[in-house]
Amino acid sequence: MSEQRKNSPARHRPGGGPPGVGGTEKPKNFKLAFKKFLKELNVIKIPLILTTIFSIIAITVSIFIPKLTGKALTEVYNIARGQENSTFTKVISYLITMSILYLINYLFNLISQILMGKASVKVAKSIRTKLKDKLNRLPLKYFDNRETGDVLSVFVNDVDNIQSSLQQSLNQLINCIITVVGVLVMMLTINVWLTLIVVILLPLALLLTGFVLKHSQKYFNRQADDLGAVNGHIEETYTNQKTVKAYTNEDRAIAEFEEKNSRLYESGQKSNFYSGLLMPLINFATNFGYVVLSLVACIFILNGLKMNPQGVGFGVFDFALEIGYLTTFLNYSQDFTRPITQLAQIFNVFQTTLAASERVFEILDAEEEPIFEVTNTLDHIQGHVTMEHLYFGYTPDKILLQDVNCDIPTGKMVAIVGPTGAGKTTLVNLIMRFYELNDGKITIDGIDIKTVSRSNLRQKIGMVLQDTWLFNGTIRDNLKYGNPNISDEEMIEVCQSVKAHYFITTLEHGYDTVINETGTNISQGQKQLLTIARAILAHPDIMILDEATSNIDTRTEILIQKAMKIAMSNRTSFVIAHRLSTIVNADKILVVNDGNIVEQGNHNELMKQKGFYYNLYNSQFS
Repeated sequence: MSEQRKNSPARHRPGGGPPGVGGTEKPKNFKLAFKKFLKELNVIKIPLILTTIFSIIAITVSIFIPKLTGKALTEVYNIARGQENSTFTKVISYLITMSILYLINYLFNLISQILMGKASVKVAKSIRTKLKDKLNRLPLKYFDNRETGDVLSVFVNDVDNIQSSLQQSLNQLINCIITVVGVLVMMLTINVWLTLIVVILLPLALLLTGFVLKHSQKYFNRQADDLGAVNGHIEETYTNQKTVKAYTNEDRAIAEFEEKNSRLYESGQKSNFYSGLLMPLINFATNFGYVVLSLVACIFILNGLKMNPQGVGFGVFDFALEIGYLTTFLNYSQDFTRPITQLAQIFNVFQTTLAASERVFEILDAEEEPIFEVTNTLDHIQGHVTMEHLYFGYTPDKILLQDVNCDIPTGKMVAIVGPTGAGKTTLVNLIMRFYELNDGKITIDGIDIKTVSRSNLRQKIGMVLQDTWLFNGTIRDNLKYGNPNISDEEMIEVCQSVKAHYFITTLEHGYDTVINETGTNISQGQKQLLTIARAILAHPDIMILDEATSNIDTRTEILIQKAMKIAMSNRTSFVIAHRLSTIVNADKILVVNDGNIVEQGNHNELMKQKGFYYNLYNSQFS
């Protein structure tokens, strides 16, 4: 069996609770992640500047509205008292001005949202493009110790997280900062002392928010862990139902689920308690501030009426206030407090975004495949392959292949056999340059494969793996994947030779049948037949079959062997197989053990030696 990497989906810990309350994921290096994140924003520099300008305009005009409202109320109050200088004309002018400001605020907010929406999508597209290009340049060893689900999660979850954060949180952050500064200035232009009261009362809300966040963090982290455990258990038992039932472990599985579910219930109860506690506490602090501010403002209003019966014309340092400014200040105090409490939540979201971008940068900054100078090109090759003093290890401290030497003549079928982990697949991976040698060289027709480009080399080699891969599309598209220009006649001819044509024609849409994403609408053996046909249709000069017939039944395997013998004629071929009965007719058999080719020869020669191959062969038929 070929060496395989882990490819199970990664289980990511979901969060919970309202923004800023749940367990916040933090970047490992905030400063470095932030610096790299800013560089990614260069692609939206102009939209970002325009968004900021439009947001400033929208917030600025909206900040003037409460003050105009206060002016209008003061004017109505004076009209009611019969003041000569107060008229409804002034009130109407205030209302018209407010309507115009509301319209300007709406238009500029709309433009700002549209620009930021387009900008966030552009950043996401740019990051995904960079990730895709980077993955194509990464060596296979990068993926050997990484979950496939983790890499996919960066593409999907982390990039989406960055996009949504840019679209919502960044715009919200700009608005919050502008609102706080603008409202503070407007309050100071009305009354310094009332502004001071608002600022003094603000820490109460911040302290209550900080208290809840501090004590809720551990419970939301625990809830996320428990939820991950429950999801993992459900996934494990669901995907292995046959095994659970075969060992009659249903009760045990239910007991384990109930235990994990109970822990999730307990952590969920505590986290939800703190989640529900936050907003009432903030509302209490806000309402308390309202009461204090209203009380002092009313005292200032009464004092102002004593100073001036019209209730207008007071300085910012006077202990007096226009009557209409009571609602103005209450609105301003809310507009001042709300953005500051939101900033803590935005900062938590931003930390999660930086953690997501950090995972993106881990891929973008990963070491790429080494680049060698291209001095040769493989055109019409004969297929004479030599291995000279090969040394290779997946890690520098553990060398797997040691001083491997081999000469494979043109057009010969070479079988590579040996126990699991002996290095069989490693040999063909080195021929494909999926990994680079520590020392030694591999030549094709006398040309060192290091001196040709990887794409040129791989175009000359067809490879069929044990793990079949077919993409979501028609059978025709999958067969032409390696060579889109082949004719339908040649495609059908090859499918007939590998005995795939019959089962394809029995499908409702034949060669136009769509294979779904998981490939479950055709059998494993049928998928393997299609991958073999696909490899042949690519017209390779060298063929590699890594356990290619392992998922095919014995009867089909016999037919496949005959078809493959015809397909591999006049073509150098490497076949990795565990079932030695399938390679007894190979021109040369390389017996690999512990990273060394311990024996070479054809089947009869190796059986006469009564060595490692002899024992391996007899162990399968004893």
